[in-house]
Amino acid sequence: MAELPDGQGDAELLAAIRAGRHDAYQQLCDRYWNAIHRYATSYLHDEARAEDVTQETFAKLTDADTLPEGDVRPWLYKVARNKCLDTLRRWQRSPTHNRNIRTGFDVARNTAGPRTRMARDERRELIRQLIDDMPEEYRSVLTLKHFEGMSRSEMAAVLEITEIAVKGRLVRASEHLREQLRRHSGLDL
Repeated sequence: MAELPDGQGDAELLAAIRAGRHDAYQQLCDRYWNAIHRYATSYLHDEARAEDVTQETFAKLTDADTLPEGDVRPWLYKVARNKCLDTLRRWQRSPTHNRNIRTGFDVARNTAGPRTRMARDERRELIRQLIDDMPEEYRSVLTLKHFEGMSRSEMAAVLEITEIAVKGRLVRASEHLREQLRRHSGLDL
């Protein structure tokens, strides 16, 4: 069996997976693993559970019956989102769940002074907590837009709603976050 060339489009790789080509599966994993893992980590705030969700998401690529016909990227995010929601439901029903909260805003430190860094870190943590406390429909659009950099059309495919609905949710989620920020700290976005 000849090796698939690098740079194959997602549609060609999906067709190769349907034909039983493991190397095509590996290329899709290489292409999207880090992004899906980052998304799951930002959603769950738990590295081990995010790794499990990522593995379960990519395991769906091995089932030819469930493979998408179109673009694989939104499909992977949709599968990951559903796996995250399932994980959160199971986790919250568990009597011993203990969330290890970390911010999704972990970024390289700059040369700002300690007080400036501390204030910035506190604001980021507050924003992350406020997003975590939002209703799911708001939390998901903000996460997909601001942490995953998705377009409205990609978000619509992941969330299985129209682009107009995505736009409306983004507006309402931003307003909700702005109001919560004002209420908690007197700050605004």
